[in-house]
Amino acid sequence: MNRERAETYLRLLAESEVRRVTALPDGSAVRQWQAPRVMLAAQALCAAGAIDDGAAAQVRSEFDLALGVRQLSRPGISPGIRPDSLLLRFQRARTTPGGTTRPAPAAPAPAASRRVVPVGQVIPGSFRGGGDLLLLAYVQTPAGARFSTAIAMAGPPGIPSGTPDPGRPAQPPRALPARPLTAVDDQGTSYQFLLIGGFRTAVLDLVPDPPHAIRWLDLLTASGEAAIRIDLDPSDPQHPPLETTVTRTATSPGEILLDGIAARILILLAGSPPRTATARPPAASNDQRAFFSDGPGNIAAALYAAGALPPASPVPGQLAGLCERVGIPDHGITAPPAADLPQPWQGMLNGYHRQPRSPLADGSWAAVVAGLPELDGVQLTVLGLNHSEPSTFMHLLACGVTPEGEWSYSRGVRSLPGLWIRDSNGDWHATRTRGLTPWKDTTTIMMWLEIVPPLQAGAAWVDVLAAAPSAQVRLRLPLRWQ
Repeated sequence: MNRERAETYLRLLAESEVRRVTALPDGSAVRQWQAPRVMLAAQALCAAGAIDDGAAAQVRSEFDLALGVRQLSRPGISPGIRPDSLLLRFQRARTTPGGTTRPAPAAPAPAASRRVVPVGQVIPGSFRGGGDLLLLAYVQTPAGARFSTAIAMAGPPGIPSGTPDPGRPAQPPRALPARPLTAVDDQGTSYQFLLIGGFRTAVLDLVPDPPHAIRWLDLLTASGEAAIRIDLDPSDPQHPPLETTVTRTATSPGEILLDGIAARILILLAGSPPRTATARPPAASNDQRAFFSDGPGNIAAALYAAGALPPASPVPGQLAGLCERVGIPDHGITAPPAADLPQPWQGMLNGYHRQPRSPLADGSWAAVVAGLPELDGVQLTVLGLNHSEPSTFMHLLACGVTPEGEWSYSRGVRSLPGLWIRDSNGDWHATRTRGLTPWKDTTTIMMWLEIVPPLQAGAAWVDVLAAAPSAQVRLRLPLRWQ
């Protein structure tokens, strides 16, 4: 990749957009104050590591400033822009450090300093209204100790509280513990729990930080009831070793990013039949309009210019082919549409025609724990799966990553390998981030991925496929649903 070329491209694009927007008829320029092309290009180049956050912020600030000055100078235009606001933007543009480089994430802590234990235990009646707390896995790092959990709330079948809007980040469930949760370990130390929630998923922090060697916790319940023993030293580790395949292959950051865009398009179309070129898929929110316009083409052009996408890469043509097959003809990608699509993309398209199988039972879970081989400094560990109608979630521990800014193609953290799922029924699934919580060291994050479409009954195993620039990994996870 070439950072100088990336910044030059972004500046030239911003100048072009200023001329284009201000040349529009009176009133149109006001409505297009936030030009999506500059924003998408800047965010894509940052996500691919082709430009640092400071340089991108400076270009965008200067773009806003230039556009605002042009707007104020046009006779008869009163967009409601205050001069002092423009001055503030100008000052920010002058003081934003454009040449600094975003520090690379620190290397993940050695695996020996992490402890991950499958738990798979239900704490009944933990929430007001009859909800249960499911402890899937126990995780201990130098930053502390947590349980990865799921929340099973009582409610009418098929209408779970807090059903996610596909276009918005997941919100915490409206559930409060029925009583404070406390525990005592095998050494007699007492702990309290802090619940940090996501959408029907959460982490449970132990306070204070326990020693590394505790063997069990007794969770204290209501007065007069027996304590619930949580075994943190299981005597039956997983045997035989899980099947793992590592393929050393070069994949550019731009190709991984375009693969993620394809996944998001397929996720938004999940549950609907493929559309014809005359029927545009409806965008669920304003943030998703980039999926159904020339956003993919603008992003591909920026990646080409920065050297983050090889000139001979087949992925832009494959993305163009996918867009045209699902009814997005104005994608803006200049590469000829390809007929042959990557297996995960084609598999999801085939699934739109398949007769639906029986869904997993609401509240199902599988307490499987497994680590993927390290990929370019990123270490991922699966912390279990749970199904909360209508969605299936995979819990992850990600080490060596940093939180990512919100944008239309965000996956929550950088740099997260591209992740696809193939189940024992032969069905393919995409994944999207549905919540995350950083730990004290910001390179360790616990997160939840929604598997789309959800897993169906009879899925005895899933293959987790992860793609990073240096290698691709396939990890097979056996699933024992409870």
